[in-house]
Amino acid sequence: MDRSYPSLGISVVSVIWLLMGMLNGVQIVQIVTTRPVSSEIFLPLGLISGLSIAYLVVGIGLWKTRSWAWKGAIVLAAIGIVGSFLQQPVRLFIALLLLCVGIYLILERDQFLSAEGTL
Repeated sequence: MDRSYPSLGISVVSVIWLLMGMLNGVQIVQIVTTRPVSSEIFLPLGLISGLSIAYLVVGIGLWKTRSWAWKGAIVLAAIGIVGSFLQQPVRLFIALLLLCVGIYLILERDQFLSAEGTL
């Protein structure tokens, strides 16, 4: 369903996703500019870069209430929750935030239904 503007809740989730993408991007720039890049961090930098782009694209899609963005946001929330528990120290606040966002998106999935009534 295409809307001229998203609901307040979806707008907040979209902004959270956009901020996460930008913060990951800043983290990449900070790592690359503050020390020499060794071959050992190419894979982590590539993963963070991919996630940054995914967060930005999904954030824009959520703002436009696209059904693919809803699916992408659920996947990114799950990846973020798992990732926050793999980090040391465990980022419980981030995991709880992403869990709340995921639950909210599931509750509001009707906003992302396409004209055919499917996601």
